Amino acid sequence: MESESFRSRVIALIQKSRRALRLYSSAGNTSFVRMEGASAELSNAQVGEWREINSLLLRRLTEAADSPNTKKLIYDVFALRNDFQTLWRSSESELVVSQRELIACAERGDFIKATSLATVLVTLKARVQAGQAAHHELDMLIKKSKVVRPAAELSEEGATVLSTLELLDDQAIADEDSGRRSSAPLLKLAVGAGKVIPLKRK
Repeated sequence: MESESFRSRVIALIQKSRRALRLYSSAGNTSFVRMEGASAELSNAQVGEWREINSLLLRRLTEAADSPNTKKLIYDVFALRNDFQTLWRSSESELVVSQRELIACAERGDFIKATSLATVLVTLKARVQAGQAAHHELDMLIKKSKVVRPAAELSEEGATVLSTLELLDDQAIADEDSGRRSSAPLLKLAVGAGKVIPLKRK
């Protein structure tokens, strides 16, 4: 019964993430996601980050749920929770470094570089929010189900998310060099009259 409850919670989280992605797909009009005081480019970069991480979470959860082995499913969800915590913490460190660099650029009057860094900071902040939200959802799923992590017998499972995120980071660096910042990897939900809000701790 406990394992069935865990699987049903995983399915519920998959459905929640799928609904969010459908709403993102309909958000072609930038006014749908425009943040107060932010340009359309920055708003799009922010939402793109949320969308990509939510998509990553959805894909990995769906792959995990496809396994009929409940023990493997539990192991995969624990691994995902750890991966998103790593994403959140590493992005937070990058955010601090880039913020200091932005301040230094502004102080020496290098406003072109400062503008470029501002875009980087928007995407990093969105990635931090995304990692926190995804980690929180997975953590709550585990705690509510009261499951214990199985023995580490699925050695190749752990690296998949982090390797995907590294590829996204490499692409982001390449885009920044050409004057752009690509939308990279959160679990966000759009609710009500066209508002996009992060999932919050209850």
